[in-house]
Amino acid sequence: MSKKIEGTEKQNQYQQKLQKIRNQCQVATKKIRLGLLEGCEIKISPKDIMYIFDSIYALTNEVGNAQAYKNSTKPQNNNRVEKIDQELIDYFQEILNEFIADIYQRLNEFSGEKESVLQIVSKTYHDYKAYSYWLYKMFYYLDKFIMPSVGTTLCTTSLKLLKEGYFDKCNKLILNTILQFIQETRKNGILLNKQIKQLIQLYSVMGSKEVELKYMKEIGEYDYICKKQEDAQRFYKEQFQSHLLTETSKFYKEEIDNKQKFTTPEFVNWGNSIFKLELSMCIECYPKSQQAIENKLKMILVKDQAARLVDSPTGVGYMLQYDKTEELKQLFSFIYRTKECITHIAKAYQNFFEQQGQLINNSIEQELQQIKDGRQMHEAELYFTRMLEVMEKAQNILKNQLQDEPEIQKSYSGAFMLVINKNEKSPIWLAIYTDIIIKSDKGVNEMETDKRLSKIVSLFQLLYQRDVFFRHYQKFLSNRLLNQQIQNIQLEKQLLQKFKGETGTNVLTQLSSMINDIEQSNRFASDQQINKNTKFDLNVFLLSQGCWPINSIQDSIIKPLHIQHVLENYEKLYLEKHNGRILTWCFNMGQGELIYKIQAEKYYLNVNTMQMIAFLIFNQGVSFSIKNILEMTKIDKIDLENSLIPFVCMKIIQRDKQDIEDFSDENEILKLNMSFNNRAKKIKILPNPKMQPKRISKVKEQNQEELQQMEQINKQREFVVDSQLVRLMKSKKTIKHHELLENCQQMISIFKPDILFIKKRIENLIEREYIRRDEKDWNIYHYLN
Repeated sequence: MSKKIEGTEKQNQYQQKLQKIRNQCQVATKKIRLGLLEGCEIKISPKDIMYIFDSIYALTNEVGNAQAYKNSTKPQNNNRVEKIDQELIDYFQEILNEFIADIYQRLNEFSGEKESVLQIVSKTYHDYKAYSYWLYKMFYYLDKFIMPSVGTTLCTTSLKLLKEGYFDKCNKLILNTILQFIQETRKNGILLNKQIKQLIQLYSVMGSKEVELKYMKEIGEYDYICKKQEDAQRFYKEQFQSHLLTETSKFYKEEIDNKQKFTTPEFVNWGNSIFKLELSMCIECYPKSQQAIENKLKMILVKDQAARLVDSPTGVGYMLQYDKTEELKQLFSFIYRTKECITHIAKAYQNFFEQQGQLINNSIEQELQQIKDGRQMHEAELYFTRMLEVMEKAQNILKNQLQDEPEIQKSYSGAFMLVINKNEKSPIWLAIYTDIIIKSDKGVNEMETDKRLSKIVSLFQLLYQRDVFFRHYQKFLSNRLLNQQIQNIQLEKQLLQKFKGETGTNVLTQLSSMINDIEQSNRFASDQQINKNTKFDLNVFLLSQGCWPINSIQDSIIKPLHIQHVLENYEKLYLEKHNGRILTWCFNMGQGELIYKIQAEKYYLNVNTMQMIAFLIFNQGVSFSIKNILEMTKIDKIDLENSLIPFVCMKIIQRDKQDIEDFSDENEILKLNMSFNNRAKKIKILPNPKMQPKRISKVKEQNQEELQQMEQINKQREFVVDSQLVRLMKSKKTIKHHELLENCQQMISIFKPDILFIKKRIENLIEREYIRRDEKDWNIYHYLN
């Protein structure tokens, strides 16, 4: 009985001490609330806080010791101690609930005024955090030693009470207030009140299951720190961000509808201002939603509007047409926010320059009267000069306004590739243009030379029929290499090296061999010192058979006595050095200079070898019949006619017939004009295609030659495609039809084979038993070993 009375007295003592703690807390919380209400410094000393802390510590420690003693005798009876601990926890919650009820009542008084709601919620949330922090310091011992057994903390309890007793009740009011201020900001273009940040912070922490409450010295505020961001982030997105995005979408869609009459530059300027405003709002008030807001704006302002902005009457086409480069740059930067929309700019860019290129294709024939450096420009030179001007403009825009964007770079290549290859003459014209550029390179510095060659290569890169280009290029290269006056070995090597970077073919090997032949010829002549003779200067080019574009070799021509000895001497020296080789003289290819003396005047005539042979006959007499010349030289009649016409035109040789094209009478007498006189002492007598007679047989011969060339090119193409198909089949063994077609096209750079051509070659390989179709699936091929 005495023990029971003793236990009751103990409990009474505990309750008295608990009430004393309550009284101390009431005094302290009154001071805290007064300081918070007046917005001044809280007048409570650390000593008062420590006194409450010590009281709670002493009570819980005393109860704990008593409980430990009882557990040693009756471990099952510990309800009283738990009750004391719970009473302290309940009292902590009671103090907070009183504060929450008070601030909720204050908010209800001004629920219809958004300015007041903003002020009150911001203030009360700040005060509640401060109030909770001071209580946390008083009850810290509970948080450290009692709350872990409950499974929570005082700070988490504080936040939970605020959510249940305040936030859940006024969530809708707070959200609407925030959204109203945001909408007003968007309408006015100025951030009206930064205090909404405090309201938004509620949504950042209310979903947290576990928090800490700390005093942030750097900003002088109290704040909840979430320990598990996933829960808080999920709540923030569901309760605030989703509503924010919905209102954002609704607001700006209405704004866009009202701005349909804006020009593209006006819309871009407006859109940029919106991105700037929204970014500042995000940074200032809701940084967690910055990415989501930016993505929503990109969708509404950029992705949904890109096609309209680009294709509008003031869009890309207009900007390119009238050089609105700065506006184009701004449009690109605006649309570049959503990279997938760059496709619209790339398409418009390509369409514009396709049209510009097609204008050149259509108008080139009307512009052939252009004069450059005192001469009429060749249509090839005019065409590619115009095309390069447009390409340079396109490149400058691509580099300076469009940031060398890869997709637009493809559009650049696609536009000019389409335009240039629409012109069937492009391969031969490019060969002619290259020839003109190389011949005009004398006196140009290295930097300018490299620039010119790079332009040629840039055009070459766009060609589909590169094999046709090389066929013509080889002829022009031959003429340049065999003409010492315009010969430039280093330049030819430099250009050839650039071509090798773009394509690797047997044609390039042939071109390299041609250059190598000239270098070896020069070295041999220099080593043997055989190019000088008192009566005849000889320069010989040793051409490898099969590498040079030689259609026919006329080696049956009778050599004039003036040069026969020199040629025989050269043959002897060469064969001594290169035993077993065969030399064949190509009299239809060389050039030379004749010294023509008449009436005490001396003229230097630039002629080809066959002209030289024919004209040297006149050293034996003043006049000869055409038949005599044919018999004495064995030159083909047509070649003889072409050789003599320039002499007739220059009045060096006279004839009775007025029609210079008529050589039908072989008995006609040609005689030297003994009274010939010309102010120019150096005269170019080389056959000119414009001087040559218009022979039907010659036209047929040219057509036949062109057909033969195309037939050779087609055979070479068949060989190239066959070799690539076999190579693919050999490596893959088994391959699908579309994959075989795609890979074959990608592997061939010398020309662009179409799908039908490749299909025909596949059928041919099947017939020749290189490959076979799968018995079950005809879209699959197998390689036959």
